[in-house]
Amino acid sequence: MDIHELEPQKVFHFFSEIARIPHGSGNTAALAEYCLNFARERELEAYRDDYGNVVIFKAGTRGYEQSEAIIVQGHLDMVCEKHPDCSKDMEREGIEVVVDGEYLRANGTTLGGDDGIAVAYILALLDEKEISHPPIEALLTADEETGLQGAYALDVSKLTGKRMINIDSEEEGVLTVSCAGGVRINSTVPLAYEKTTASMCAKKITVGGLLGGHSGVDIGKNRKNAAIILAEALYEIGSHAGFRMAEMASGGRTNVIPSTAEAVICMEPSETSKVDKALAEFNAWFKAACADTEPDAQVIAADTQLPEECLDTASTDIVISTLLLVPNGISSISPDIPFLVQTSSNLGSVMIQEGNLELGFLMRSNTDYGKEETLRRFSCLFAQRNGKMLAEDDYPAWEYRRTSPLRDTMVQVYEEMYGEKPQICAIHAGLECGILAEKIQGADMISIGPNMKNVHTPEERLEIASVKRCWEYLLRVLASLK
Repeated sequence: MDIHELEPQKVFHFFSEIARIPHGSGNTAALAEYCLNFARERELEAYRDDYGNVVIFKAGTRGYEQSEAIIVQGHLDMVCEKHPDCSKDMEREGIEVVVDGEYLRANGTTLGGDDGIAVAYILALLDEKEISHPPIEALLTADEETGLQGAYALDVSKLTGKRMINIDSEEEGVLTVSCAGGVRINSTVPLAYEKTTASMCAKKITVGGLLGGHSGVDIGKNRKNAAIILAEALYEIGSHAGFRMAEMASGGRTNVIPSTAEAVICMEPSETSKVDKALAEFNAWFKAACADTEPDAQVIAADTQLPEECLDTASTDIVISTLLLVPNGISSISPDIPFLVQTSSNLGSVMIQEGNLELGFLMRSNTDYGKEETLRRFSCLFAQRNGKMLAEDDYPAWEYRRTSPLRDTMVQVYEEMYGEKPQICAIHAGLECGILAEKIQGADMISIGPNMKNVHTPEERLEIASVKRCWEYLLRVLASLK
């Protein structure tokens, strides 16, 4: 079946048009120009700002002329990934969309359903002449996938709407009502070294077999952080044997829970049997305690070459105690959304180099208070160790609104259409809604979207029937917003 035979035809028509235009992050100018030409052809007011965001205005239909405007929002850019054997130049070539049974996919590349389906929905809305809706302010932002840059740069002074439907979610029947803000934290703690002696030996301690995962989505799944487990193992070894640390490394990306970690420790030969015994006991305890969540986890030791220098005893203690005391994992659970992690921190990178312990974190919270509270904990901890801390790439939370007329309307419409309530959900990850809610004071926002799988990978799939159902739901919602 051809994509142009699918329903709703206008939505899939515009999706196929979008797919022909290269629009990876940082490369959205051509798609922005397509949207502006679309507006000109239909005599709709529109503009593109200096960053590349596009805004298109459409008046309310008969009976809705004086209604409050609704902002309908998505982002222009997509993540460009492809299979190793795919030769497509995604900077210059469009995507080849394939109808594959119940789904759309791309031939060898990401599909760009995130967030091409939002752009397609919005263009179809603006093109329709027979639907009922309040004034629409269509907002298409640039470079969402590379740090929400378009939303940050956006001047909202020309927008009048205080209600917004964001179309950047990936599960039908779910109304997302809150997302986490975040901040990256890079810290250094000074360490002191001393020369090793010829009589000493060294072992490499390795933590492996952990699942790791996304520092937002997976942080509440009780997945272990390899760097923290390594520190626990070293603490246990230090309770039975004398050693000094020489090297340590784990992770590398702050938004990923590390699945492996390594350390080199130095000791006198008389301590080796104590180290082996303590580590064997720790490994047995750890594997038993985590059998359900980390079935392949293990901590092992192997002899390795003795380095020329190692940390002194005090600095060894500083490294271990710092890793055991840093905020990591879940700090609080939401009182409003069941089972939602509200505030968390992820120790994503650890390295001993150039005389310092270097640590990288991504801290997230669905409330601004939770973020500030955790930042104070980090600040106090590193100040006590004469360390330095840099907080950067700070983006705001989209906080849950206990009173939301838009949410009430969308729940009611969903019940009328399907005979059941939609799921009210918050995510412990970032959406543009957090930035836009801060810019548009008092904004009432909901995020929705059709079913998608494996986004940001060449295995990305967009469910065809879900696109149709979400379109019909969107039309009913707009008709209800007088």
